[in-house]
Formats: sequence, C-alpha cells, structure tokens
Amino acid sequence: MMKFTEEQYQKIVRTYKSSSEYISSIRLVLDYIDELNSLSFEKALAIANPLTREWAHDKFVEKEKKYYWTGNKEDNVGFVKRLYKYDDGMIVDHGIRKEDTDKAEDEQLTESEIKAWGYNPEMFDREEVQ
Repeated sequence: MMKFTEEQYQKIVRTYKSSSEYISSIRLVLDYIDELNSLSFEKALAIANPLTREWAHDKFVEKEKKYYWTGNKEDNVGFVKRLYKYDDGMIVDHGIRKEDTDKAEDEQLTESEIKAWGYNPEMFDREEVQ
C-alpha cells in the first residue's frame, strides 16, 4: 500500500487550513492529489478532515526514519557536536569525543525534528537507527 510522505501530509493540512471556505479548500486538496496521481481521494480527505487527521496520519503517512546526528567538524580539543532531545522536546547539541560510540534513545531524531530547531542536516553525519 502506497503511503503519503510527511511532506505531502503537511501540504494537505496546510492547504486545508489556509482556505476560508470548506468547498474551495477541498478543491485545493483535490488539485494537490491530482498532482500526486497515485494516492486515493479518500486518504487525502481523511488527512484534510481535522476529525480524522491524526488517525489518517498514523495509517497513511510513512514514518520518518530516525538517525543519530553527529557533527562533521571536530573542535581544537577533539570534540564534535551530537544532537539530542530534552524531555520537553527541545533539540540541543552537546560535545562528545568523536570516537565515542555510546548512543542514547534521546539522540534518535528525525530530519524534520532537527530542522524545526534550526539545525542544518548538512552539518552533521547521520547514522540510521536500527
């Protein structure tokens, strides 16, 4: 079964929310679905509808992969940055030795999570969580 990407999901939600009239918002969502060509009308409407949106996200949107994000530049004493998430959801970096291989669960982050906190993924080496 083909699923929406997170980006496609967000575009459907934005399109629905950005319209002031229900009918015109549905038309905009349908136009976007026509662009996608291979995904169904019913799935898109379930995503657009605020009452079924969370359920549809779980069912029809691909889960983003999580990675360990380690800075690709070493400082003058041999430390690199590693990103991790505080309990409150904030993403921050901390210094570790480049050869440190210990990884914690709070360091398993998606690309959209780190982008939301202003980090550039290009500045980090990423290792997929297994």
